Amino acid sequence: MHNEEYEVVGKPVERTDGRVKATGKAKYAGDLVAPGMLYGKLLRSPLAHAEILNIDTRKASRLPGVKAIITGKDFPGIPFGTRADTRDQLPMPVTKVHHFGEGVVAVAAVDEDAAEEALDLIKVDYEELPVVLTAEDALAPGAPLVNEFCKSNIAYTSDFVFGDPEEGFRQSDYVKEEKFSSQRVAVGFIEPHACLAEVDATGRVLLQGSKQSPYPTWRHMCRALDLPLSKMRLVTPFVGGAFSGKHDPFDVDFAAVKLAQITNRPVKIVLNYDEVLAGYRQRNAMNATLKMGLKKNGKIMALKAECVLEGGPIAGIGPFNIYFFGAWLNLPYKVPAIEYHGKLVYSNRAPCGTVRGQEIVLAQYAVDSMIGIVAEDLGIDQVEIRAINAMTDNSTTANGIVVDVSGLPECIDKAAGTIGWKESRKSRPKGRGIGFSCASHPSGVRLGGHFGSSVLLKLQEDGKVILTHGGTEIGQGANTVFCQMAAEVLGIPFEDVIQGPSDSDTAILDSGMFSDRCTFWDGNATIAAANDLKRQLAEIAAKELNVNPEDLEFKKGRIHVKSDSAKGMDMLKAVRIAYYDIGAPLYGRGYWAATDIDLVDWKTGRGNLAHGIDFIATAIEMDVDRETGQVRLIRAAHGDDAGQPIHPVMLEGQVNGGSAHMTGHALLEDSLYDEKGRMLNFTWRDYKQPTALDAPEYIVEHVHTHDPYGPFGAKGAGEASSCSSLAAIANGVYDAVGVRIRDLPITPEKILAALKEKDKKNEKGGK
Repeated sequence: MHNEEYEVVGKPVERTDGRVKATGKAKYAGDLVAPGMLYGKLLRSPLAHAEILNIDTRKASRLPGVKAIITGKDFPGIPFGTRADTRDQLPMPVTKVHHFGEGVVAVAAVDEDAAEEALDLIKVDYEELPVVLTAEDALAPGAPLVNEFCKSNIAYTSDFVFGDPEEGFRQSDYVKEEKFSSQRVAVGFIEPHACLAEVDATGRVLLQGSKQSPYPTWRHMCRALDLPLSKMRLVTPFVGGAFSGKHDPFDVDFAAVKLAQITNRPVKIVLNYDEVLAGYRQRNAMNATLKMGLKKNGKIMALKAECVLEGGPIAGIGPFNIYFFGAWLNLPYKVPAIEYHGKLVYSNRAPCGTVRGQEIVLAQYAVDSMIGIVAEDLGIDQVEIRAINAMTDNSTTANGIVVDVSGLPECIDKAAGTIGWKESRKSRPKGRGIGFSCASHPSGVRLGGHFGSSVLLKLQEDGKVILTHGGTEIGQGANTVFCQMAAEVLGIPFEDVIQGPSDSDTAILDSGMFSDRCTFWDGNATIAAANDLKRQLAEIAAKELNVNPEDLEFKKGRIHVKSDSAKGMDMLKAVRIAYYDIGAPLYGRGYWAATDIDLVDWKTGRGNLAHGIDFIATAIEMDVDRETGQVRLIRAAHGDDAGQPIHPVMLEGQVNGGSAHMTGHALLEDSLYDEKGRMLNFTWRDYKQPTALDAPEYIVEHVHTHDPYGPFGAKGAGEASSCSSLAAIANGVYDAVGVRIRDLPITPEKILAALKEKDKKNEKGGK
């Protein structure tokens, strides 16, 4: 098997994307090069739903340079999926295609040009089938079945009851029901999917790829390829922002592995971004109805919610999305009684998966928009009604989540004060508004299966520490904070801790980089590993200093007696004693799993599901032009309770990034399809995402709390602001011009239409 530290070959050359490919160790999956490597390409379906009648590859196989061509029939035919009862996906389609852009045939050739030319020579005969585009289509009587592994277009359902909703509504002075909807959006990362696969003489696979969560990729691929887990090794190069769009194994990964197995040569496949936008993971479209009962003073008494998520032709992580929509109606506010009914349905649009904040984003958009509506109806200040219902310390939600620490009341005060909420109620320019919203997010949950985190610290002979963890650095700063934590425990400079590779052969793979769990779970594992290493060093130093190990302190690269700092030694001396005198290399091992919280109960939604609940209050100031409907975001203030900040600057970046990400979802983005299920805007020219020019000025006020289970008191961070920002923008538009848009995105056209309707009503009322 080739060494994973490949070099980029050749002299520096200009690339078509404007980047320069320089000689040196590869950093990105798309830059990896291996000796004898072939280039892979996928032929994609031009149809959204069709039977595959025949695939003719004869001309393509005779093309010089083409080394292998595969279809779905070349795989074992074993379905895979997130849950055992929703395994409904194959590596590549066999009998029919399910969405526009689905990979149908894969080619490996000596260069990209030959692979592209081969695709042009492949002929696929289809028999077009009726398409299912929307949730309404999926649920219609006699609707065509989308997925061949399921006898219904309902992929999964969740139904919960917490408390006594009927009694809660009876006790309410005011009851309101509203409908909300949200569109399909792309994930929005910049680096496209890419991978490099090779197979050694024993048949063991090495896969390197742009993977946010290598563990589920590893398990799903081994199942679908009928490989023992020990027969696949995953190495993850540096991955940029993934925003939950790179969890799953894709056809690109399966194709590269299968082509490598057939040719016995390394195969690399790098997608272009048109392919990513057209055929890969998006956020679910949502239709939700909420009914809320309150007292006159604004206290919430009961909530009923019905939600339908349209998720494309596979269930994927969708059961988790529809489950979490209901389970997280309990936060960030105190809601004593909840009834929830949720459906995940199939369609012939691109598959959906996880996107930053999961569908907690959509749940809290609907809930906090509803609070904005009822506050207006009841004549209660928007900030006050949120403070009345805010979750507080030592509380338990209706479904059993224990909230140890909540800084939400202070977050609300911070956001309102920073944005100037009270002052804005007295005087503001015409068309100026401030939207307010609150949200929360867990620091990881237990979904079942492997859910722990592990860290290994290797102490080098020169005193430097190599830290290897099973997670993935995706731009969130995980590698930095783990090195900080290890250095803090060991009392050495931050620069003396070096981040090791993400390699399934040298680390126990983390269960995944999702749900804000990385800092919390892997951070605790890092502290445990550092304490293990510290204990070993203390035993060595104690013998030299003739004291007990517990009498020693580690500080500034020295190990000394707590009561006498002069009595001690440099840590490097203890290291050399271990290596040269004892002959014992030093490793610190640590793992952490929240075994004291409950596994997700998929049937009831009950249980203490998470530690480290992150809370946030978001206020966004904006101008809305009544003539054009254009929304301009001016300032955003976040009061954020992420526990004890480990790296305040990076934490601020995560909070701001989560909010900026949602500006596109709120105002611009929409994956558009024609009546035949073909995506219409799968290029950066046509798919509109926000840039830095669309983002407001961000101000983050950290509310310092100390979570009893978090590493150094920290909680997760980065996704709560995604959950708060949609409703903040929707509420701000209403505050600015008095119209509420309940179906995202909030476009100028919708605002103008709503203003026109409002003016008509006012005219009738005046008459």
